[in-house]
Amino acid sequence: MEPDVKMKRIVLDRLERCSVCHRDFSTDDIHIINRNPDMWTMLVECTDCHSRNFVAALMNDGDPDDAQLALRQLSDKAIRELSAKSDVPMYQPEGPTDGEPVSAADVIDLHTFLNTFDGDFKRLFQTPKG
Repeated sequence: MEPDVKMKRIVLDRLERCSVCHRDFSTDDIHIINRNPDMWTMLVECTDCHSRNFVAALMNDGDPDDAQLALRQLSDKAIRELSAKSDVPMYQPEGPTDGEPVSAADVIDLHTFLNTFDGDFKRLFQTPKG
């Protein structure tokens, strides 16, 4: 069996299916980006929903930190390429960007409120009479 096919089958054993649409992957969904003695980098792309996963396979005594860096660089590059050719604007948060950050006490208060909230949004947002 060719090394490329063998590596793709190993990746398929780990990923099996798309995490977004749950379609089963095939070896045709895996594209080898780079191959060197210590690490192979691959792109696994779902042909149904087009979600992408980058995979780094370490060989011999490859360095996990190098693999993590390579995956981060691939992801950053893909994001830049997509945003450069996309007509869809980059996400911009709505609302005020200044103000007090959410504190741990805020989170605890919301948790306490939600524990006793009965789900009646009409009552919650109703303007008080009188």
